[in-house]
Amino acid sequence: MDKERVLERIGAEWLIAILRGETAEETEWGCDAVVAGGATLIEVPFTTPGAAGVIRRLKDRHGDRIVVSAGTVLTVEQAREAVEAGAQAIVSPNLFPPVVEFALHSGVVSMPGCVTPTEIADAARLGADLIKLFPCYNLGPEYLGFLLGPYPGLRIAPAGRILLDNLQEYWKAGAFAGIVGVTTEMGLLREVKARDQLRVAETARLFVEKVRDVRARWPR
Repeated sequence: MDKERVLERIGAEWLIAILRGETAEETEWGCDAVVAGGATLIEVPFTTPGAAGVIRRLKDRHGDRIVVSAGTVLTVEQAREAVEAGAQAIVSPNLFPPVVEFALHSGVVSMPGCVTPTEIADAARLGADLIKLFPCYNLGPEYLGFLLGPYPGLRIAPAGRILLDNLQEYWKAGAFAGIVGVTTEMGLLREVKARDQLRVAETARLFVEKVRDVRARWPR
């Protein structure tokens, strides 16, 4: 799947589910459960031990049914490891030009983390494909809407407290995608620890259905 198709998938499905597990096994199990619920845009953070192995096994198991991003990528070495494992996007909590440049050179989606208009302009000049607005919980959808005034057409994916009851406001404000924590915003920490697949899948499905409903109500 080439980069343009990955970007199309992200824009169409909108919901990116990130699972920051304590172990590789926990993260991989949780991602499988989320996929079972229909959430097929997955982010595996590099704070997870053995993250590259998780990415590789998920891609081997699910193939093009899923899009897998490597998250919390802070160095070029991590980015290289992620791409070699099959990551289709490189996501960072910050703007670090060498990581952006490596992702672009590798032909995968680059998504650096930015907050200020200056950071966003710098990321756009570097050629970043998406901007991760992080953390957005204390800024909200209105801030995102203001950013799209001077930067029309910019693809922005907010992260930080995107919930069932506010994701529609981020969509209406122009968010290209929304990044949602499985153990945080979805509130599934206990269920992941307990390997409650039914509950994890059901909750993921609620978010997927909410996105579909919002898109139908407020088409772009």
